[in-house]
Amino acid sequence: MESSNQFHESFRQGLTAGYVFAATFFIVIYMSYCLPAQLVKNRESRRGGYKKATQKCKLQHPELKRQKIQEVVCPCASHCFHKLYVIIHEIGWLTCTTFTELCVATKHFSKDNAFGVGSTGTMYKATLPNGWFFAVKRLYDSEYLIRSFELEIMMGRYSHRNIVSPISFCIEKERNERILVYHYMPNGSLSDWLNHTTTLGWHVVIRIALGVARGLSCLHHSLHMVHLSIAPESILLGNNFEPRISNFGSAMFMNYDLGQNVGFEKKDVYDFGTLLFEVIRGKSFGQTRKCLGNTNDGPFATYTYATNLFEDPFGFYDVMDKSLKEIEFEDEVSALLKVACDCVHPSPCKRPTMLEVYSKMSNIWERDGIFEDSLMP
Repeated sequence: MESSNQFHESFRQGLTAGYVFAATFFIVIYMSYCLPAQLVKNRESRRGGYKKATQKCKLQHPELKRQKIQEVVCPCASHCFHKLYVIIHEIGWLTCTTFTELCVATKHFSKDNAFGVGSTGTMYKATLPNGWFFAVKRLYDSEYLIRSFELEIMMGRYSHRNIVSPISFCIEKERNERILVYHYMPNGSLSDWLNHTTTLGWHVVIRIALGVARGLSCLHHSLHMVHLSIAPESILLGNNFEPRISNFGSAMFMNYDLGQNVGFEKKDVYDFGTLLFEVIRGKSFGQTRKCLGNTNDGPFATYTYATNLFEDPFGFYDVMDKSLKEIEFEDEVSALLKVACDCVHPSPCKRPTMLEVYSKMSNIWERDGIFEDSLMP
């Protein structure tokens, strides 16, 4: 009987010890493996939930995908415009201006403040309370101008000394208004100076020619764009007659996989060549042809009489801007005329690229000791 009691006591003690060992072993395993695994799973679950919530937010607010609005201080806009900037990663910094502010700055778009009427809109001179001036382009109410507006907005991401880019914009849906704001160009457009009683000096001609070539080189080879509307009206003149290319409503992005884009690029080269004739002549291209007794139109006719001018420049000398006849830069005038002839070649594939044009013009001025920094009017 006593031995039986001892057996049961030993059995209970062994069973208790076994339970304790098993419980301890389970706790150790859980703490070592199961608990960390559960924590990792919970963490991943929270991350997944946050990610889904973020994606849901992006789907609900697609405009927030690349935009962020924050308050910043801008000295040039603090006197009139709201200090509200739209940071668009694909575009850059652009001020968002209200329609009311532009009405005040332009005196409700008064005709007295209008200084230019184009195919896409009317330009107004805006005055800030501090006396600063801006140019405001009010686009016409037309659906086909939406693309033009978007292209101009996209130019806001670029900053180049010879390319006009907007510094602000306004979209008023209720009035269907689309407005762009630019720096004011005090010397107007190049077309204002052609056929003008005040002639451009040779240093100004060089500055305009080099600046436009530099701007087009940037468009073609850095931004991969073609302008397609290079003309005196699209060249604005800032301080010291520094030229800036404007009017990007017809511009296109180039795709080098398509052969037709080469033709678009060479159209800009051709237009630049005609522009060179105009700045040298001081008159519009049509008037220059009439003065030379050539009324035909087209690339072949243009190239023919341009080549004749280069081979026998005395005829062109008779119709040249009178301010260029009294200077000692005959070699430079002849070199510029040769560049213009190359640009208007009737075969687009034989025309130089704008990068080659700019490089050649720069080398001419440097070779003759005329450096860009000294090109002051």
